[in-house]
Amino acid sequence: MLHRFVLCSLTIIPALLAGCDQSSPSVTAEGAENEAKAPPAKLSTTELAPATSEAPEPQGDPVLGLDRFEHDFGEIWDLEKQETVFGFENKGEGPLIIEEVKASCGCTTPTLTKTTYLPGEKGTLEIAFAPKGNGRQTKTLTVRSNDPDRPVTILKISSTIKPFVKPDPLYLRYEEVRKGESKKLTLDLQCVDPNFEILDFGIRGTAARYFKVEQDSFRPNQLSVTFLGNAPWGPHYGNVFVKTRGVLPSGTPVEKEIQCTASVTVLGSIRPSDTMFRVGATAPKKPFQKQITLTAEKPFSILSANITGARRDGPTMSLNFAPASGDGNVWQVQLTGDPGEYLGAISALAVIETDLPDESQLKFRIAGMVRELGK
Repeated sequence: MLHRFVLCSLTIIPALLAGCDQSSPSVTAEGAENEAKAPPAKLSTTELAPATSEAPEPQGDPVLGLDRFEHDFGEIWDLEKQETVFGFENKGEGPLIIEEVKASCGCTTPTLTKTTYLPGEKGTLEIAFAPKGNGRQTKTLTVRSNDPDRPVTILKISSTIKPFVKPDPLYLRYEEVRKGESKKLTLDLQCVDPNFEILDFGIRGTAARYFKVEQDSFRPNQLSVTFLGNAPWGPHYGNVFVKTRGVLPSGTPVEKEIQCTASVTVLGSIRPSDTMFRVGATAPKKPFQKQITLTAEKPFSILSANITGARRDGPTMSLNFAPASGDGNVWQVQLTGDPGEYLGAISALAVIETDLPDESQLKFRIAGMVRELGK
């Protein structure tokens, strides 16, 4: 039975830097027989397919024998998907079950034709790689099986990516601006074709209305991206897109769209020690705590602090707040959480209500990842 799925993440804040987002596609399955007859199914790490029949009675231990553990695509353009195949054989005496194949990056998609292999039976793991970014990159795939001697196997795919069009800078960071303040940054487009054309451009996302994108009439390979200053307190993100057309050195015509993240943090009289609760990487069953300090130019009070947008099957989380100074100018807000058995991305929003009219609602993203550390 063909199992294929991609586990995608949250809006991410600008962190996906040199290549791609960190959501991890995986192939997961339970069950042993009837794979060839059953229809394809898409699975997630939290909702596995039920077994269609009992697994074969083991006659001995299985052995996952792979033809190789690495593949190098060499130099490639960031234009077309690349594919490769890892062959393997059950070299043991009992049925081999591939329990999961999980990629380290959302640009890598594994496909497994079925999950159970009898002794001496061969199989293939197909890998599709969508190149993004530039320079040398290595992605990993974690294969989990019932091989008792090697239950976890790491495969690697590598490449040197050549971008057709490269934005400079890769990320537009406006840093901190005061409420009502506008700010302009310049985006240069560097293309292997010096005579390339810009077909279209703009900005997408919920914060798009806070930005304006214009092409420089004197330098057609430059765009000016202006933050208009009309955004409320807090961090805001938009995705600048540019559609281009040109030719490769070989003469092959190309149309390519690139994206560049624009990020800005709008502050007023309240200044936070951080613009988000950065949980980072944590392990299952390991409680976590993160704290943000709010400092204002004049005394204020926090009226409430709540969490919205959290996954129902994700970590349990709560917010507590208290004044950190006698004059009421400084407050501390603490996030506590417990992932339990959950594995995956942590994504939610902390909403803090204050008694300041112009900053009555402050929003902080909560972001992190629950995974088995050290694996």
